[in-house]
Amino acid sequence: MERAQEQQVLLEVKHLKIQFHLKNGKQAKVVDDVSFSIRKGETVALVGESGSGKSITSLSIMRLLPIPPGEITAGTIKLNGKNLLDYKSKEMSHIRGNEIGMIFQEPMTSLDPVFTIGNQMIEAIRRHQKVSKKEAWIQSLKLLQEVGIANAEKIIAEYPHQLSGGMRQRVMIAMAMSNNPQLLIADEPTTALDVTVQAQILKLMMKMKEEHHSAILFITHDMSVVAETADRVMVMYAGQIVEEATVRELFLNPKHPYTSALLKTMPSLDTEATRLPTIPGTVPPAYALPDGCRFAPRCPFVMEQCQHVQPAVFHIQDEHKVRCHLFTEEGELVHGGERSLT
Repeated sequence: MERAQEQQVLLEVKHLKIQFHLKNGKQAKVVDDVSFSIRKGETVALVGESGSGKSITSLSIMRLLPIPPGEITAGTIKLNGKNLLDYKSKEMSHIRGNEIGMIFQEPMTSLDPVFTIGNQMIEAIRRHQKVSKKEAWIQSLKLLQEVGIANAEKIIAEYPHQLSGGMRQRVMIAMAMSNNPQLLIADEPTTALDVTVQAQILKLMMKMKEEHHSAILFITHDMSVVAETADRVMVMYAGQIVEEATVRELFLNPKHPYTSALLKTMPSLDTEATRLPTIPGTVPPAYALPDGCRFAPRCPFVMEQCQHVQPAVFHIQDEHKVRCHLFTEEGELVHGGERSLT
């Protein structure tokens, strides 16, 4: 029964398009025809370089996209079958923090500097639960203890600036989980932390996910974090998802040249290289995208049609999709597999 429940789709994003209106009159297509789903209890990673559209996608799910200059021009975002884009602001304020929680990259920009940790946690709980201040305080204390804060009675009375980066991130996780959300969105939650604290935070997030039976959308550019946490991976480039697969399949059998290049940039103990490989060039700006494949200017396998025609999404297997001209509709490599991505 539990397995069947986990297979149920919790979040379904279909053909999402987001553009920003620039001051010079141009339109920047920051998200272009993005579709994906997240099942209950699943951890899905959305990876890619800075500027690929990952954070904008997450903000659109939370309905926190700045409008204007941003605008959702097409698509649906369904949570439990209901389109969040149809909700009014007041209805979305109930969804945020209650059904969807979010952990941001830098907690100092999310925590209010003039209120204590306790005041902010109590407000988050009482916004969605009909409990007294005392009950909310007890809940807050318990949550802080759950996220590994030993001296919770002291921390709950302190201000954000009095805490370390790792401690603030633990507080953010506690706040995000305070109302048992069905979906937790984590936007680069460990980037600003050192390696030791990063490992602790990742372990803590997985523990809280299991205890609260939540699904996680993990947004990151760090493939080692993906390997440690995710069930499935979506690789995003210049506003489009270019590959999607289970984490094992993606690491063992990457199909898109961009995915392959990302994996090669990971440090490994098995090689004696003195310098890590890099991907030449940069992500094209959203206001000046190539006509064809968006990775074509940086791709080592570029062909003539890549320059002029946008590739379709091909299904390699049930859970492995790739957007690339190197593949046929049957998921086979062109030219009989003469090109090697690895």
